[in-house]
Amino acid sequence: MSGIYYYLLSGDLLSGTQVYPYVELGKLAADGQGGISGNSHASVGGSISAYTLAGTYSMQASCTGSMTLSVNSQPAGSLTFQMVNGGQGAILAFSSSSGVVAGRAYRQTAGAGSIQCSMASLSGSYAYLLTGAAFLSGNGYYYSQAGSATGDGRGNMNATGMANVSGSTVTSTGQGPYSVAGDCSGTASVKNQNGTANYFIAVVEDGQAVLFMESDAGYAVGGVAQPLFVTPPSAVVNAASFDSQALAQGAIFSIFGRSLPQSSASAQVLVNGEAAPVFFANGSQINAQIPYDVPTDRPVSLSLSNAGTSSNAILLSIRQAAPGIFTANASGKGQGAILNQDYSYNGASNPAAAGSVVILYLTGAGAMIPATADGSVNPDPAALSQTALPVTAQIGGLPATVLYAGSSEGIVSGVIQVNLVAPNGLAGLSQPITIKVGEAATQAGVTVAIH
Repeated sequence: MSGIYYYLLSGDLLSGTQVYPYVELGKLAADGQGGISGNSHASVGGSISAYTLAGTYSMQASCTGSMTLSVNSQPAGSLTFQMVNGGQGAILAFSSSSGVVAGRAYRQTAGAGSIQCSMASLSGSYAYLLTGAAFLSGNGYYYSQAGSATGDGRGNMNATGMANVSGSTVTSTGQGPYSVAGDCSGTASVKNQNGTANYFIAVVEDGQAVLFMESDAGYAVGGVAQPLFVTPPSAVVNAASFDSQALAQGAIFSIFGRSLPQSSASAQVLVNGEAAPVFFANGSQINAQIPYDVPTDRPVSLSLSNAGTSSNAILLSIRQAAPGIFTANASGKGQGAILNQDYSYNGASNPAAAGSVVILYLTGAGAMIPATADGSVNPDPAALSQTALPVTAQIGGLPATVLYAGSSEGIVSGVIQVNLVAPNGLAGLSQPITIKVGEAATQAGVTVAIH
């Protein structure tokens, strides 16, 4: 157990002969060595309080464990937990003579460490279910609400739902602001014809779920929202290397999944809120380009829509350079998509001569000089751009002289042509080839045929 987790608990607490519905939304940071700390908000019978948490935990080889916490520096007992989903979540339970409370913890991110959230982390359409109790006019009522909410990535939310208060139902449509802090916690407010509801929220699992707890006095209500249309981060890859960690400014990238747009006309891809050029879509794959002006010093959001239905937003790390070489079989491995000096296809049956020029294509080289427009095709061979970062190459472990590295006539910006000289002294139909843009190297396993 290591990293940042957000949790949502619900149940009942007993005080004397009175039972109070209970909901808690909190954050725990586990250090991987038995120490834990965090904070939370809880509603006990509609009374809202904020808590500071600290304590220790232990875990068995079976992934079960226990946690002892103090709340606002006062001992608060222990709870048991079961890690699930390879450490990405946990089932939590607290049981004593004073009540029974249980729930689920969700890791902030599936990757190592933590991520930096923003408004754009809550983007797209989510289905939600809230349950608990409402205390109205001195009486307590069972409460549930189900519906959908859509965030625009800029702090505005629309929601439509049906609430059930002890059997009496009402449908409402509302809107309001939301905020998401860097640690992925935040607030939301929805105003409709019945009034305004305010919430504490937490974006978890790289945007794959959002936890809600109503922050209005008189309510003990919480729940989870999940995206109607999901794009997992691992499905977004460099279009040449198929590496999800190899995304750079201007790179051509691919999104893989189910129920994706059937055509580029019905697909919209937003990177950091900016429309990305879309070149291809067929229902299971989208090819697009990362805009050249997206920042590289912090994670950026990516979301897409299919005929108007928006996906969740995921966070991606964009590098200054993350090159990938296009290959002949479009797998990211094996024989490169390489031309010989006479523009014939390089391969085992048509190898290049040592000392001759070979031409390959890659994407993910980053900024260009002069700058090129996203999605543009330059028809003028006299007005091509070159990579801003230096480019070096090796074939068969030997340095290969780079003659040119830049845009190519008639090919979309983001695809980089590299002309280089095959070193003398090489002979082999599967010589490994590596290109470096700055200090970033292309994927392993790409070859060129030399004789």
